[in-house]
Amino acid sequence: MRTLLSILLFFALLAGAAAAYHIFLASNISHKRVSIKIPTGSHYAQVLAILKEKKVLEDEFSFEIVSKLKKYPEHINSGYYVFRKGMNNRQIVNILLYGWQTPVKLVIYNIRTKEDFAGLVSRSLEIDSANLLRKLNSETFCESYGSDTNNILTHFMVDNYEFYWNVSLNAFLAKMKTAYNNFWNEERRAKANGLNKTPAQITTLASIVEREVIFDKEMPTVAGVYLNRLRIGMPLQADPTLVFAMRDFGARRITNYHKDFDSPYNTYLYPGLPPGPICMPKKKSIDAVLNAEVHPYLYFCANPDMSGYSIFSKSYQEQMKVAAQYQKKLNKMNIH
Repeated sequence: MRTLLSILLFFALLAGAAAAYHIFLASNISHKRVSIKIPTGSHYAQVLAILKEKKVLEDEFSFEIVSKLKKYPEHINSGYYVFRKGMNNRQIVNILLYGWQTPVKLVIYNIRTKEDFAGLVSRSLEIDSANLLRKLNSETFCESYGSDTNNILTHFMVDNYEFYWNVSLNAFLAKMKTAYNNFWNEERRAKANGLNKTPAQITTLASIVEREVIFDKEMPTVAGVYLNRLRIGMPLQADPTLVFAMRDFGARRITNYHKDFDSPYNTYLYPGLPPGPICMPKKKSIDAVLNAEVHPYLYFCANPDMSGYSIFSKSYQEQMKVAAQYQKKLNKMNIH
């Protein structure tokens, strides 16, 4: 009888061990890689709904047992979490319980407006685009940066960043400010001073230069043209500023319709730099302005051979000859 009880106890312990192994240590993810986003303020029921919607778990019941034993329902952490194939319930719950997030990439590129910027950020991070846009349009906020609502984007650098998905708006802005300060070191500020320009003015000019060229190697030359014009009080007459003024970003050709549009961004009508940048320029574009080529050119026009390069001229007469050939080419190509 005693032997029989021992055998039964052995099998009971074996069954318990097997059950414990299944609950705690057996794989509960069969996908190669699966990720979830838990919004700030979520409750346990919402987390379960997210896990179910994303089909994260093979066995939800065993996961719930472990999560409740480890008191996860009382310690929900928002964030972006990635799980790998073969993870067991203990590993899954620990990741969620201790908030072991996987950072996300924020790649800032091709930004023309504050709305573009706020939208890009909100697509990558939990930050609400409306809240960010409200900041960028706030005179008080912009003044704290020594800026205004027109040129506040000059304080944000095009780059690849890494954040936790649920980063707060203030923490996001602080990191972006650090990136700005790291870029605008003493050397760059000294070069800007040497051109009698502020970092915001250099960035604004860089945004125009970037939109003017196809090939990066022309940027210092084009920057030199614009600096020459600014030096003598000549209007910049930069076509990309007209596109920005009218938000006509699909324009294939600049016409008098654009040139006559009244806007402080119309550099045909108003001399000097526009109130702010017409895009968020790359770092190399800013450096191209800081290291602008010194030359006597006041004009440039796209090469009529349509190679993408420019022809630079010292006089208005030379410029008009090239421009006439270029316009003729556009007509022949039926570009209006």
